[in-house]
Amino acid sequence: MMNIMNRVRLYHALLALLAIAAYLTGEIDPAHAWLGYGVAVVIILRLLWAIGGERQVGLMRFYPDFDGLKLKGAATHPAISRVLMLGIALCLLTVTGTGIVMDEGRSLGLEPAGVERAAFDPAIRAERRQSEDDEDGGDRDREHGDDGALSEVHELAANLLLLFVGLHVSYLLLFKRPLARFMLFLPPVAPKKPATPPPPA
Repeated sequence: MMNIMNRVRLYHALLALLAIAAYLTGEIDPAHAWLGYGVAVVIILRLLWAIGGERQVGLMRFYPDFDGLKLKGAATHPAISRVLMLGIALCLLTVTGTGIVMDEGRSLGLEPAGVERAAFDPAIRAERRQSEDDEDGGDRDREHGDDGALSEVHELAANLLLLFVGLHVSYLLLFKRPLARFMLFLPPVAPKKPATPPPPA
């Protein structure tokens, strides 16, 4: 049976691949939305795993405990890594949640009963919003849509997520290289053998 760290590594790789693919397909629908729902499923499974799983996958791993943090050796203190993981988790939850709210289930074919299908066509919806804006003098406040506040939060969270991921990867490569190699499915670096002294003459 696969040990706990290998399962964590597989979960980590799946979530990373889905999140990167979702970011890169930001302007490609419905692929972007489908990938976002995939991320949501992985997050839900991870939460269930944390609730009923081993201590190594508990949610306390995201809580930065600053006890014992001193200037000397601060870079390798566990709190630094946990702050970065917490930032990733919050951004990921925000970008996924706002994406699902904006999509309203349309990408999954979950239109509410009794509503005309044309209302869920993005082009028709945009045209109707533009018409309503023209009637209101352009001052109509929208919570959803490309120009809405929710979309701005979604985009901001996605960009912050990219920043936190970059910092997280850089931190691991600089200060936790064995762990970074493990999570990237790379073999561990073999310890250097001490040089043998030349035989006496």
